[in-house]
Amino acid sequence: MDIRILCLTALFSFAAPSAYAQGAADRLQTILGNVPIAALDAGEGAIVAGFGNGDAVRWIAVNGARAGRNPETPNRIAALRSAAPNQQQVIAGTTDEGLRAAIGLQASDWVNTWEVAQGVARVGAMDIFPDSEMRLRGALYVRGLREEVRGETSVMWTDVSDFEAADDLVDPSNPFGGDLGLPLRVAFLGDRALWATGWPALDLALAPNGPTFAGRDDAQALIAGLRQVGNLGALVSVRCWLRNGAEVPITGAEAGPVEGLALADYANRETEGAAMVLLLADGRDTEALAASLREAWPILSDLPSPAEPEISFSGQAIVVTMQSDWGDDGAETNGAYEAFLSVLNGGRLGFLLSR
Repeated sequence: MDIRILCLTALFSFAAPSAYAQGAADRLQTILGNVPIAALDAGEGAIVAGFGNGDAVRWIAVNGARAGRNPETPNRIAALRSAAPNQQQVIAGTTDEGLRAAIGLQASDWVNTWEVAQGVARVGAMDIFPDSEMRLRGALYVRGLREEVRGETSVMWTDVSDFEAADDLVDPSNPFGGDLGLPLRVAFLGDRALWATGWPALDLALAPNGPTFAGRDDAQALIAGLRQVGNLGALVSVRCWLRNGAEVPITGAEAGPVEGLALADYANRETEGAAMVLLLADGRDTEALAASLREAWPILSDLPSPAEPEISFSGQAIVVTMQSDWGDDGAETNGAYEAFLSVLNGGRLGFLLSR
């Protein structure tokens, strides 16, 4: 067997029973550790990463639909709640039919997925099953990708330059960089598909070598913050943004003083939970800001808070957690997670952080 397949099997196997017990910190550590920093050298700006397990919420959504509390679209709910940030934005903006037409996949194919991206340089992997592999291969053939063996690994690819966007490749419904018109290289390894927007990224993901993103100080600080989170249920997704001299998605504080942001989504039968970690720049008074955050929390969100948050701090990280019942919409959305997004997008938190 190709040594790269052995390496990939060890790194990307999420099917073992022990893997499902991993929390947000372990998952983020794993996916950032999968990708050498050199793999994304062609990218610029913030580093965006995410892991998701659609099965953690899929059957909860089925039960919610049976109870009349959310739409009968458990696969779409699972895909939206588990996809990595860039993929989630694309899936949210298209229909299931559009997704299948673009890339051959459907919402039910978002089970265990991850992605690490920096600008146009992106790499990720996902579970594939016999039917999803057949549909994916078929769609890639239709899109003009060709298949060849690269180091004994079957790869489908487009004959275009690495990381270079092309107008004729733009498809707003393609979550693998196709919304930007980026090239695609997909390696098929048993029950996993590994993909990237350039050969250097793909080759280094297949055979990791050198320092990885998990070794960065900001990544380690976010991971340490996530380790402060208690048991909020089964992990649906963990997403993170490392500012890296660019911006994080906090309205009014995009360029600082937050050096990193992590969000985690949890589901457990008829309860849901969320965690948010804000990594502050050195020199900021984390304790004082955590106190201000507790005082201001009732006015930071445009949405009603489904529960009182727990706000703590450790080092330069502020950790906010919340757990509540499903709410009126069942498993369609996570009320606690949506409240965090409202806080991040509303502008008041940005004002508080920038004072």
